[in-house]
Amino acid sequence: MGDSLKDLLEAEAEAEAIVTAGEEERDKIIQKALDDALDMERQFKDRLPEMQQSFIDKAQERAAQTIAEMKLRYDERNKTLRELAGKHEKEALDRAIVLVLASESKVS
Repeated sequence: MGDSLKDLLEAEAEAEAIVTAGEEERDKIIQKALDDALDMERQFKDRLPEMQQSFIDKAQERAAQTIAEMKLRYDERNKTLRELAGKHEKEALDRAIVLVLASESKVS
């Protein structure tokens, strides 16, 4: 019976050593995960200015493109309006002449 007790005590000691080693390994894994997370967070924070600048550059590029498109549409519309104004100017002058001549003939 003494040997059985001795074997049980040795088995318990070995089990405790295994549990302790497992807990230490778990703690190392957790610490490594925390360190990796902190590194990733630092890398993200370090890249923030670069990402913000990239966003600003793209926004400015889109704004410049939109302005160019609006200017083109404005120029096209302005040209159309000038052509219409020129066409209607001749019609207005012709009508004015007719009205002036008609009013002169009524006065005479």
